[in-house]
Amino acid sequence: MTRLPFTLSLLLPLVTACELKGITLTGGDPDEETTTGEGPGNSSNNPTTSVEPSTGTDGTTATDTTDGTTGEPPAPVTAVDILFVIDNSGSMASRQSQLASSMPALLADLDDLDLRIAVTTTDMGNPRCSPAQTKPAGGSFVLRSCVEAVAEGLFSFNGEDFSSACTNKCALPDLAITPTTTALDPEPRPRRWLERTGGSLNVDADLVDALACALPQGVAGCGFESPLEAMAKALELTGFADSLSNHGFLRPEADLRIIFVTDEADCSYVPEFADIFTTNKTFWPDPESPGPSSAVCFNAGVKCEGAGPTYSSCESADFASDGALTPDPEQAVLRPVSNYVQVLQDIQATKTGGASVQLFAIAGVPIGFETGNVPLVYADDPDPSQQELFGIGPGCVVPDEVDGGAIPPSRLLDFAAAVGTPRFYSICDSSYDAAMAAAGAAP
Repeated sequence: MTRLPFTLSLLLPLVTACELKGITLTGGDPDEETTTGEGPGNSSNNPTTSVEPSTGTDGTTATDTTDGTTGEPPAPVTAVDILFVIDNSGSMASRQSQLASSMPALLADLDDLDLRIAVTTTDMGNPRCSPAQTKPAGGSFVLRSCVEAVAEGLFSFNGEDFSSACTNKCALPDLAITPTTTALDPEPRPRRWLERTGGSLNVDADLVDALACALPQGVAGCGFESPLEAMAKALELTGFADSLSNHGFLRPEADLRIIFVTDEADCSYVPEFADIFTTNKTFWPDPESPGPSSAVCFNAGVKCEGAGPTYSSCESADFASDGALTPDPEQAVLRPVSNYVQVLQDIQATKTGGASVQLFAIAGVPIGFETGNVPLVYADDPDPSQQELFGIGPGCVVPDEVDGGAIPPSRLLDFAAAVGTPRFYSICDSSYDAAMAAAGAAP
C-alpha cells in the first residue's frame, strides 16, 4: 500500500530512489531533464546518479530561455514566493536571531517585485515529542510576532530563557495583517504570510521589521527535525481550500524559493515505521538507552563509505526497519529523498513564463562551502557522548561556543543536488547576509 502523507492535485507518477536524477527546475518543458553534476558547494556529497550538465561557453548550465509556444523570451518574472522552513529546536535561538538580522540582505534586490513570504517549522511531530509541549506546525504556515511566542513559553528550553533571541530583534508586540485576496480565493482574508503587492503591504509595519518578528520561531520544537516533510506538507496545503493557513500561497507566475534553516539531520520518517523511535532499536546507538538520540535520524537515512573515523562520503540511503539497505522505497523507514524531488517537479510543471523553483539552505556545512573550495568532511565525533547523540561529527563548529556545532545535512544536500545546483551556506557563520543575498537575488 502506498504510504504517502500528501497528494498534490498536480502529482505526477512517483520516481523511485533508483530513478533519482539531477534535474534543474527552470521554466520550459517540465518533462525535459537537465542533469547536474558536482556544483559549487557539493564537492564531498555526490548523489550516485549525478552526471555532468551540458554547459555553455561561459560554463553555466545550458537551459531553454524561450517561451515554448512563441519562441520569444518569456516575460520577466515580477513575483517571488519565499518559504522559510525553520528549525525551532532547543539549539536554534541565536541562529534564528542571526537570520532575522539578515533580512535587509534578502530584500535588497527585490524592491520592485511582488512578494509573498511564509514560514513553517521543522516540527512535524514525533513519537518522542509530546504534541502538547512542542506544538508541531505540521507544515502549516506560522505568522505572529515572536513576542507573542515568548508569552506562550516557546523561547524556553531545559529551564533556560532564550527570549532575547526575539526581543533583541523585534519591536512589534503583534502583526496586524490586512485582508487580501488570492487567485484561488476572491474573498478578502488575513493571510498567514507577509505580502507585498503593487508596493502595498498586508502588514502595518516595515517589511524588514515584520520579518524580524516573524522569523524567530522559538526553541520548544521537537528535536527530531523533519525539514523535508515540513516543506512537502506546507506546499501541499497551499492547494487545500480548508487549509486556512496556506491555501492560495503559490502563484504560477512567481518564482518559488525555499529556504531551509537547520543545524541537524533530516528525520522525515514514515509513520508506518514510527517504532524506530520507540520499540525498534535497530538505529539506536545504544539499544540499552531508555530512549533514542538524534543519531537515529542520521543512522536511518545516511550511508557512509569507508572504515572511519573519517569517511570518503556519506550519502542519503533507504534502510528497511531491520537496518538493511532496501531497493524498495515502500520499505524505507525515512521517506525517500526522491519523493520530495517529485513534489518540486510537480510544482515546476505548473510554473509559467520564466518562473522557477529554487532551493537554499543554511545548515551544517563548513564556512565557505558555497564557493566549492571548502569540502564537507564526514568524520566520527572524537567525543563519544556527542557521537552517541548525533551519529556523526559536526559538519561545522562555531568557535568559542559550547555545543556550537551542526550536523552534516546529507539528505538535504542530496535532495538539493537532485533538483539543481545546491546553494548551501554554513549555519556556523557569523553572518547569514551572503546566504540571504543569494536567496533574494533578482530573477
